[in-house]
Amino acid sequence: MRTESELAGRGRALLRRAAEPAGTALPAGDDLAGFDGPLAVLAGTLREQLPESSDPANLAVILAEAQALRYEIREWLGGQRLRRLDALDAGLARLRKVSDPDALLDRACEAVVDSCGFDRVMLSKVEGSLWRPWKSFAVTNRDPERAFREWIRTVPEIQLDNLVLETEMVRRREPALVTDPREDPRVYRPLLQASGLDSYVAAPLMPTGRVIGFLHADCENRAVTALDRDILGAFADAFGHIFERAVLLRRLREQREQVREAMRTVETVLEDLASAEIELASRPLTSLRPTRAPARSSATLESLLTARELEVLTLMATGATNSRIADELVIADGTVKSHVKRILRKLCVENRAEAISQYLRLTMADGGF
Repeated sequence: MRTESELAGRGRALLRRAAEPAGTALPAGDDLAGFDGPLAVLAGTLREQLPESSDPANLAVILAEAQALRYEIREWLGGQRLRRLDALDAGLARLRKVSDPDALLDRACEAVVDSCGFDRVMLSKVEGSLWRPWKSFAVTNRDPERAFREWIRTVPEIQLDNLVLETEMVRRREPALVTDPREDPRVYRPLLQASGLDSYVAAPLMPTGRVIGFLHADCENRAVTALDRDILGAFADAFGHIFERAVLLRRLREQREQVREAMRTVETVLEDLASAEIELASRPLTSLRPTRAPARSSATLESLLTARELEVLTLMATGATNSRIADELVIADGTVKSHVKRILRKLCVENRAEAISQYLRLTMADGGF
């Protein structure tokens, strides 16, 4: 298959050769897709001139070459889209194996470069009306790129209200193409100065239907095209779904661990209760006669513990972890730990299980359950 540069070279040569017989000089496109229009105009002009031409054979040859070249260019462009979509699918397949959201964000920029055909990518965060450039990845590590990364590290928060392009992406939720950033009033000037962009594409990240970030991408030795915009937009859409899945999986793992911790706590309490029942059943009746003051009641717990400590102990008995207790009582995890230590000391027990066991025995004896 012919390369892009070979097809472009043939297109320029054909337009130059056809300028005199066609009676007009047609401009070549900036990229391969830009040749279709001039070649179509050339073909139409030659058809009109063919019946009255003094050299119809030459015009017919040029017309046939123009039509054949248009077909080859369209075939190449169609194949290019398929090749880039295949590369995109392969890159997304690798990302789908990552189940941690933080790891996905760490790999996002490099994945765009590897699978989407760009030379540099910047990942940004969006929080409310604030835009925060976050990190970048490039195939080169030259001084300008290092300076760009330093700008990303030190740039302050940017108000989206003052940025037309990024604000449009938040509102319209569509990728954008910038072919001439120096003349485009939508472009954020400090970004242009720091990056030296000649053209770029950008796309919003929307894992839950809400824009949480942007991807900006460009190429070092060529101008970006509408196909680049479409490819980056497709990556951003798919990455949003992959990221949302990873967040849900992490929440599921956390909830599963909380359930396991609660089950372990309940199992320990039940074992303690069973041991106590066995011990009571094995004692002679005379040993069960009270020789001391009656066992502590819930009133005794209230006299030993503060109201907050009693709340913490009650939640402990449900199997709640320190983190869950902190959320329930709207206090810090460290404060919960301090309460637990004081509860263990006041109840003269060694661990949470013993504290919960004592709490259950006292509340059950007092009719609490």
